[in-house]
Amino acid sequence: MKIDHLTMTLFRNIMHARVNFSPHLTLLVGDNGQGKTNTLEAIYVLLTGTSFRSPKDQEQMMTFPAENADEFPVTSLEGVVHRNGNGILKISHRMSRHPVKKQHNGPVLPVVIFSPDDVQLSKGTPQGRRKFLDWLLAPMDVRYLRLFRQYHRALLQRNKALKDPRLHQVVSTFNPLLAQAGSYLWSSRIRILAEVVPLAQNIFTELTGLTLDISLAPGGTQNPATDPETYQKLLSEREHDEQLRGMTLIGPHRDELVFSINGFSALAYASQGQHRSIALAMKLASFEVLERETGMTPVVLLDDVLSELDPDKRSKLLRFIAQSRPQTIITDTEARNYENLDPIIYDISQGCLTKREI
Repeated sequence: MKIDHLTMTLFRNIMHARVNFSPHLTLLVGDNGQGKTNTLEAIYVLLTGTSFRSPKDQEQMMTFPAENADEFPVTSLEGVVHRNGNGILKISHRMSRHPVKKQHNGPVLPVVIFSPDDVQLSKGTPQGRRKFLDWLLAPMDVRYLRLFRQYHRALLQRNKALKDPRLHQVVSTFNPLLAQAGSYLWSSRIRILAEVVPLAQNIFTELTGLTLDISLAPGGTQNPATDPETYQKLLSEREHDEQLRGMTLIGPHRDELVFSINGFSALAYASQGQHRSIALAMKLASFEVLERETGMTPVVLLDDVLSELDPDKRSKLLRFIAQSRPQTIITDTEARNYENLDPIIYDISQGCLTKREI
């Protein structure tokens, strides 16, 4: 499956534009702040239903003075996906300034995005690393996404009860739902890491000549509970401590993904280049796992990333694009790095996209 075209209306700084994509490589060229990343975000939102930049619809909608906002109430994204010889799929995503339910078809295609912010995977917060695991699992496991949402709703209510001594007697009523969802999240994360880690380790060693270790440190316990009964037992054992702290101390919401290079903590000792190598290895490994698990080749988005890579890593990424032939959309400030890949090129200036005639 490949995306054929995308029409954007009132999305960030783009008033109205249509992009027709190459089945292989489309290049978006322009100076910084002109709308290149906004276009990638629109593609991501259309195909997945979520943004890689902000979960708030209002931040994705074009801004107008307050007195004119009601004249432009709806932001829309519309596109067509080719279904591998089985016709086409029309997809749309609409966001309103007024509090109505967001309209979207749901995840359509897996997407892997590379950006300069990827270094935060190994040098940023534990929350960002958990988000990476959730991003990887969501397209391939509908149950994971459903239980993830149930888990966090139950967690929010349980934490409210833990903070209020008058509600301590109802804390345990949330345990069965938390255990059912949490044990599944843990088992899913363990399973997907078993697939991703060997691939990422091999890629990292190829890039750097160093050894990368990756492990999941389960939140609040040495051994993650992958069945509801064991999970409920862990919750019961820690309930007194949790009442004193006013929060749930055990569960996947406290997981940490730990990276070590040649036995040393990447978070504490890795260079900026090594952090980039970890991110590149994890994203390339994720592409392979997503393709195998979903049966669909992910769309690849590269946001001004080649300028951040040294020549070896840049060559590795370009070889991957040339050999794997995924549908790829790249943003850059110039087109000269991609002449041998025969791209469709759009120039972007102040939110206006113009196809370059070659």
